[in-house]
Amino acid sequence: MPRETAFDKGRRLVAEGRLRVRRADERQVLAEVVGDSAVVHRCGLEPNREWCTCPAKGTCSHLIGLQLVTFRPLPLDGPGKEGIR
Repeated sequence: MPRETAFDKGRRLVAEGRLRVRRADERQVLAEVVGDSAVVHRCGLEPNREWCTCPAKGTCSHLIGLQLVTFRPLPLDGPGKEGIR
């Protein structure tokens, strides 16, 4: 059986209802995610930073799950010179 990718695991965590957004505003999104070992990890998205309390390096499945359920609205005049992120 192939190993589950971080993207697949993030999608599974969302599908299983294990991600709860606790706060969302124009500056940040904060969430709690119940991991496979039943440990609750806290994670967040901010304009120039993403973070998670899990021990993984880089973008973990918890952050991927959070990214799957959030979006950053575009300014009314379009994405501008920085493009769509």
